Amino acid sequence: VSQGKQMYYCFGCGAGGNVFTFVMEYENMTFVEALEYLANRAGLELPENTNGEEARRRKGEKDKILEVYKLAANFYFALLQSNHGELARQYLEQRKILPETIRNFGLGYSDKSGGLYQYIRKQGYEDNILRKTGLFTYDERRGVFDKFWNRVMYPILDRGNHVIAFGGRVMGDAKPKYLNSPETIIFDKSRNLYGDRKSVV
Repeated sequence: VSQGKQMYYCFGCGAGGNVFTFVMEYENMTFVEALEYLANRAGLELPENTNGEEARRRKGEKDKILEVYKLAANFYFALLQSNHGELARQYLEQRKILPETIRNFGLGYSDKSGGLYQYIRKQGYEDNILRKTGLFTYDERRGVFDKFWNRVMYPILDRGNHVIAFGGRVMGDAKPKYLNSPETIIFDKSRNLYGDRKSVV
């Protein structure tokens, strides 16, 4: 690493570049993601991209979905702490997961009755956004219901410490034993690792 030139070079594999290329390679990020990540670490606010209505619309949609996921994480965390979460708490205790670990990783519980959809709707979010979150199943005959129910919930966070997905372990013998969020505009399974960041709950 040359501090004067602000560059790095590996004589073993030939990789080299600046801080942006290092973060892009090491963290598997695009240039824009690396720029946002480094700006966030440095406490800098980037100017908003105003190149087109479509870019603004997509950013607004992404921001709303991130808001929904944060609400969902808090909803599941509160359920785990309630009387409804007793079975899930017993499971976590049997797995030797400490209360501070539960809090640090924002573990939660989705109970048998669901309830997340009604809760999120009461916060003012419409179906045109909720359909894109991957948290709900829309059925013409049966209506809308929560994708996760009767499961211990594990929030998955991005590098910006935003909840972007969930993994859920079922309580009982139902199948599948483990259920993960589908890919969405905020969640790419190939680019996010569980436990890579601390929870925001």
